[in-house]
Amino acid sequence: MINMMIGFFKDYFKYKEPAKKQQRWMEKYCEQNNYAINPSWMMATNLKSNLCEMEETFGKRYCPCFEPSGDKELDKKMMCPCEFVEDEIKEYGTCHCALFGPADLSKAEWKASSQRLMDEYQVPKNLKDGVLDTRGMPLDPRRGMMIPDMMHQVKSTLNGYKGKTLKVIVNSEQEVKNLESIATYKTLTMSSEQRDDHFLVTLDLSK
Repeated sequence: MINMMIGFFKDYFKYKEPAKKQQRWMEKYCEQNNYAINPSWMMATNLKSNLCEMEETFGKRYCPCFEPSGDKELDKKMMCPCEFVEDEIKEYGTCHCALFGPADLSKAEWKASSQRLMDEYQVPKNLKDGVLDTRGMPLDPRRGMMIPDMMHQVKSTLNGYKGKTLKVIVNSEQEVKNLESIATYKTLTMSSEQRDDHFLVTLDLSK
């Protein structure tokens, strides 16, 4: 929990100015669709920081909950606000990320959807002896992507990680490409190799 809070405030101060741009389009979007932004300052701030990081890492404002898939049509649908908002509001009460919901949503309903999201992403990681196996997570029914995806598993692991290297097992070449973008953004050295049924990526954290 302490590492999570430290990470939250680092992102808050890092993206404080870019987050203002996110706030402007979010408010306009909500006004046009009779939606509201999550009233929890911490949840909304964290999601805005994630949107800023997605934009700076991958060059586009992808959904803060999912890394790019490599499928151009799906990635287009996952640009925030994504094309799944309306369906997810019907199911969860909010969009998947608990960022947008109906303007008349109660505080209790916002809290329940936020807790759902946190429960999805705060799962035990398959981390042993400096090797993070990101495979085998449940799939989101609309996007066909893992929850939590590789990107969120790696980000969570790096938050407070003390090792000099982190080895990451991933399923696909696209996840390797995403890790390359993440490593470039974080100025980390990275290498990768293809195995029989997976890719093994090594992140050098010594600098």
